Amino acid sequence: MIRLSVGFMLGLALLTAPALASDAKLKKATGLYKLFCAHCHGLNMVNPGTSSFDLRKWSKDKKDEFYTVVRKGKRNMPAWGDVVTPEELDLLWFYVVTRAGKEPFPEAAAKPAPASEPVTTMEPGKLTACVARNGGVMSGARHNGGTGLDYGVVEALAKALNLKLKVTWFESEQEEESDPVKETYAMLSHGLCDLVPGFALYASALSGVEGQRGALPRWDDQPDHLPLGFQVDLKPVKASVPYARMEMGIVVSGSSVPAFKSLADLEGRKVGVEQGTLAGVLTLRQGTKAMVAEARTFNPGPAFLWKMENGEFDAALVTVAAFDFHKRQNPISKLKLSDYRHPLGFNLGIALLKNNAPLAKRVDEALTAMLSSGEVRKISEGYKMHYAEPKVPHIQARLTLKDILTIR
Repeated sequence: MIRLSVGFMLGLALLTAPALASDAKLKKATGLYKLFCAHCHGLNMVNPGTSSFDLRKWSKDKKDEFYTVVRKGKRNMPAWGDVVTPEELDLLWFYVVTRAGKEPFPEAAAKPAPASEPVTTMEPGKLTACVARNGGVMSGARHNGGTGLDYGVVEALAKALNLKLKVTWFESEQEEESDPVKETYAMLSHGLCDLVPGFALYASALSGVEGQRGALPRWDDQPDHLPLGFQVDLKPVKASVPYARMEMGIVVSGSSVPAFKSLADLEGRKVGVEQGTLAGVLTLRQGTKAMVAEARTFNPGPAFLWKMENGEFDAALVTVAAFDFHKRQNPISKLKLSDYRHPLGFNLGIALLKNNAPLAKRVDEALTAMLSSGEVRKISEGYKMHYAEPKVPHIQARLTLKDILTIR
């Protein structure tokens, strides 16, 4: 009988100990909730959900999102990150996920999120990005930072990774003999930066390059002892998920913009061709014989659309980014971008060394979140650019002559 009583008492103690601990935890959590949250979200989380979110509807599997919103704020909700301690944040989550103590604490919510693999960057606490100082509407150096979609994306990326952004500005050459792909590989291989934005996602750019040698572009603070065109051994590179798409559209000069269906519709106009570009090749291959016979060819670069502005031709297929840059330089331009977009285009991603898998993983996660939240589009709109979302497949297969002739 004594043994039974002792066993019963031990069992009762074991059963009641968690409940007592939970009661004490709930009491602390309730006090914190009343202090920080009740005036907006209601006592016991009861509110109509019209002016403030009804926390009873917060998904129990979104612990990380809850912590982020409390720390950083959202819409009209202030940020409490400098006020609430980590222990207090845990208690607030306990209060919300148990619905003010009315429901059991779920096992899934009790488990801590798996620790992210530590990210290794060139400089601890910093994310170094190689960005073109003369990248048109996509990137440019300014006295207080930078401008353009590529710059804006790496700036937001550094913030998402809780790292300070450091930019290595380089010169993007327009000459035909320059090789942007090899320059990207060279900068990463030489250790100039952790990543390079604006990387065109072509299959040919992601294979067959490593093991070769490539020339470095000119960059800020380049050592005097390194000659122009200094070459390095190229290491394997991988690309992130895409964050935007580079498209080509028809630009015309004049007051009206026709509804083009194909490049053949340019017949009868003075057509300009940007030599050595995909847009130029498509114009010559997909235009009518009469149109191609009358077309005029010019060197690539920003001067191309200025020639159009000056009346040397009145229509051309160019990248939408080139048009946006021209409009930035000349807000009163008479050039107009039509709604036509050529089916051929390519996605833009971020290039990193293949051996830095932890950083690549975190970059992909951050970019995916930025795309789904619409942040990348907002960055683009902030720079007054036409934004195009990435398309599937993410990586463009090698273009063939058949593609150039038939995809229209």
